[in-house]
Amino acid sequence: MAEGTLQRLENGALDAEGVIPLYLSDDHSLYWVGSFGEDEEIRCNSYLMIDGGQAWVFEPGGLAHFQPTFDKVSELISPFEITHMVVSHQDPDVCASLASWLQFNPDIQIVCPDLWHRFMPHFMVYHAQYQLVPDTGLQLPLASGGQLDCISAPYLHSPGNIVVFDRVSGFLLSGDIGAAAVRSDRLELVIDDWADQLARMTGFHQRYMGSTRAAAAFVARMRGLPITAMLPQHGQIFRGEEVQRFMAWFATLPCGVDFLDLDTQ
Repeated sequence: MAEGTLQRLENGALDAEGVIPLYLSDDHSLYWVGSFGEDEEIRCNSYLMIDGGQAWVFEPGGLAHFQPTFDKVSELISPFEITHMVVSHQDPDVCASLASWLQFNPDIQIVCPDLWHRFMPHFMVYHAQYQLVPDTGLQLPLASGGQLDCISAPYLHSPGNIVVFDRVSGFLLSGDIGAAAVRSDRLELVIDDWADQLARMTGFHQRYMGSTRAAAAFVARMRGLPITAMLPQHGQIFRGEEVQRFMAWFATLPCGVDFLDLDTQ
């Protein structure tokens, strides 16, 4: 059953060296193809979506993440079959590997916030094709008949930042929103303990998210979307009611300029 794939995941049973299916159906599937290192606190969760005749990679990662992600994608498809790469913002841990991907497949279209279009060439010397997401958002049709909603989430933490809602799976690919710092000798891809999750998330969000106002605006924008899971770039995936627990926590969290006492700096 498609919706049950993610729900059945247990941390102790995950193979960090392999591809991990999150949603499976005849014409729309989504996998974790990220990297794992025991000494790496901020790990990169990259995701591969195969839909119809298209393949989308979300958050391809930094230079060090290219080879493990490339190898995992290659277990499922040829890298030449990748049609799109989606990056939520401009940070090197999100997209510094783009040049390596484009070296293998120069036909990949890069979906990114319009604000960062002029900066993306600094990551690469290759000519790239872009689908730019304005502040008003962008809807991208899928080959299977589904749709991706690219939604602006500014200052969380980048001034030009997006999240992507997959209307087929109900998954929200949230970039750094919901990210957690984890140092463990095993891959922890789902949440085992909510109190532990809060401890892992709090410092990151207070420092890296722009303001409580920006956080509250994001939560309001997500209200009404039928989100079944939230998939951040770092840390654990939120499933079912964990999504709403996060939204309630995030909406009032003192963060960014509302957390730092700038007058005393």
